Amino acid sequence: MSLSRLFAPRSVAVYGASAADSSKLGNILLANVSSGGVPVVAVHPSASRIDGVEVVNSLDRSVDLALVSVRASQVEAAILDAASAGVRCAVVLSSGFAEAGPDGRLRQDRLLAMGRRLGIRLVGPNCMGVVSHLGRGRWLNGSYFWNVPESAGGLSFVSQSGAFGGIFFAHLRASGHGLSRFLSVGNSADLSATDVLRWLGDDDQTTAIGMFIEGIGDGREFVEVARRVTSRKPVVVLKAGKMASGARAALSHTGTMAGRHLAVQAGFRRAGLVEAMDTDDLFEKMDAMARPGAGKKVRNIAVVTISGGPGVLAADAADRLGLRLAPLHEATMRRLSSLVPPFAALGNPVDLTPQCPADRMQIAIEAVFGDPGVEAVVAINCGLDVPGFGEGVVRGAGSSGKPATSFVVDVPGVEKALASAGVPRCRTPERAVAALVRGGSR
Repeated sequence: MSLSRLFAPRSVAVYGASAADSSKLGNILLANVSSGGVPVVAVHPSASRIDGVEVVNSLDRSVDLALVSVRASQVEAAILDAASAGVRCAVVLSSGFAEAGPDGRLRQDRLLAMGRRLGIRLVGPNCMGVVSHLGRGRWLNGSYFWNVPESAGGLSFVSQSGAFGGIFFAHLRASGHGLSRFLSVGNSADLSATDVLRWLGDDDQTTAIGMFIEGIGDGREFVEVARRVTSRKPVVVLKAGKMASGARAALSHTGTMAGRHLAVQAGFRRAGLVEAMDTDDLFEKMDAMARPGAGKKVRNIAVVTISGGPGVLAADAADRLGLRLAPLHEATMRRLSSLVPPFAALGNPVDLTPQCPADRMQIAIEAVFGDPGVEAVVAINCGLDVPGFGEGVVRGAGSSGKPATSFVVDVPGVEKALASAGVPRCRTPERAVAALVRGGSR
């Protein structure tokens, strides 16, 4: 089934809002949906209007999407009401299902059987909802998150953890990247992360995909779908539950059992997925995927720095990751020799040294980007806050179309310039190199 009704609904029904209790999660959900320009109706047995939104006692029209935020014991009745009105897709945000033990598992099994009998696809239960940019200034915030990015972009994210969605949105606000789609799949009783990945792979609005996964119940299908998707766009995955304690926590959290991680990693490699080692690594890789030229596979890179030590760490990381420090062409070397002090190191890494005149630093960095053998550049600067460094990276990346990442410390002016151009700023030199790696780039 196409997920267009989920990610681009023309109309929405909300179950669970209440005129008597504005603090209910259902009211937060209703307010969020109402803010995005999508026609919405609330379903409540007794209210007439809630915060200016029309309320019906039972759904009396067909809408594209139902959002269900009621007690677990009331979910089946809500799904029956929605399906009777012709609804074919519902997000069940309510908790109290497989994650809550044997009784909850039975409740979830009944819900799934009902959905299949009625022909309605279910997201969740036990999830935080869906967020999607619809174009022309409209968006769907069918979630409990009140502070989602309003700027559109190419990044989409699928999460088995609802709370991790909040971490993702906070990162987007800090990084300035726009959002395409977000879905919290929760317990995945019906719609799985694999189903969503398949649809996002064909979604023209999505240019890169991130995933937070605790367990994979359909491993073989997941790998096959991911292989097809990664042939067209990058996908980075953070797998939780790598160790025994994390695996036990994942089981109690969403009702899924985390797989043995070595087998999972092998599957990721076969599928062309990029595995993130931790949260920082996930976001740095997603930042790199959002940069200009992110779709290009790179192997030959250059490291340009003002100090030797961090550059050596970056070079070590490149070797470990299967990247190659490209030998610079003679014309590039001659150009650099005319710009930097005689004691600068002009191999690769290129160490300009702090003594490089500020007015020449920009030209030197642009020359590195312009080298025909260089496919991407890692820029490193610790403590030398001169405009020429930031401008050289920004202008070099812009004019060459080549990917760039950075590691910078105590250089607010340089960091501001890099941020304005969307150049990822990573926490270590090694992460700056790793952020260039996507499936198939080695």
